[in-house]
Amino acid sequence: MTITEAQSFLENFLGAKTGNFYLLEQSGSARRNFIGTKDDHKYVVTYNENLAENEAFFYFSSLFSELDLNTPKILKISEDRKLYIQQFVGKETLSEIIAAEGQTDRVEKLVKSALFRLAETQKKTQNAVNFSKTFEYKEYGELAITNDLFYFKSFVADVLELPYHKSSLLQEFKNLIQKIEKLEPRGIMIRDFQARNIMVNERDEVFFIDYQSAMEGPLMYDVISFLFQAKANFSAEFKAKMLEYYYLLWDDEVKKSQLKNSLEYLQLIRFLQVLGAYGFRGLIQRKSHFMESLNQGISNLQNFSKSWQEMHKYPELLKLIRSLKAPETQLKIKNMLSKA
Repeated sequence: MTITEAQSFLENFLGAKTGNFYLLEQSGSARRNFIGTKDDHKYVVTYNENLAENEAFFYFSSLFSELDLNTPKILKISEDRKLYIQQFVGKETLSEIIAAEGQTDRVEKLVKSALFRLAETQKKTQNAVNFSKTFEYKEYGELAITNDLFYFKSFVADVLELPYHKSSLLQEFKNLIQKIEKLEPRGIMIRDFQARNIMVNERDEVFFIDYQSAMEGPLMYDVISFLFQAKANFSAEFKAKMLEYYYLLWDDEVKKSQLKNSLEYLQLIRFLQVLGAYGFRGLIQRKSHFMESLNQGISNLQNFSKSWQEMHKYPELLKLIRSLKAPETQLKIKNMLSKA
């Protein structure tokens, strides 16, 4: 897909020539996003050869639009379903604002707004989603959780050649899977709900993008993905305050209690999955965002393992986590990151 072809697709939709038209920098995805302008209006043109991923995105976009949620509308889809035009919902990501401002009053309001919209999405989509339309997994169950654990094992532990007892680690993984797949409450789980996937417009309204991997899963997962993301590096006090804000968005006391009780297990699996992604995208594919976040991801996992009272039940995994901060491991990571 050339930039000229993408521009022509937008111009055919608009029935007029566009002004500026340019390609956005790619992050962890194979999708290519272009921004086109006409008069005072902007549009996002996306090209992706993965048809299954596209169909999931189209389905969720249509559903979210019907439910009047803060997500971009799909304006046009090509005949081959590989190219599509989206509504432009903001020029800045929440991640960019956090990086520029830190934990300002404005950032706190935006984080609260994102959590409010997340809870709204979780409530409005209850019993409204056809999870057979999902991309890779229908649910965050045994298969998806196993994949997340092996992401960490393969792209962190094995890539760094960290020693561990294989059968002991696999048994601990099995125990974790059995625990996590039973966590409640469940509903839509956006999966990669992070500040870099939240757009902010000129009125400081937030919009969610990049939700094609959504599935049925524990509601608390997305809250953890958002508040505990490595690059945002929110303070412990801020995260605790935002967690309490989110809990207050739910009136059902049983559900509120379930949300709180699922926190730590979901923190662990999310930290492991994210670190696996940083290993794959950073150490292997050498993508800058993931390389920059790797050490913070290790620190998040380390700090959690020290504070969680249940961590002793997983001694082989705990040993692996501790070894990530060993001088020889840190030197190996430094050398791998510094390679041209």
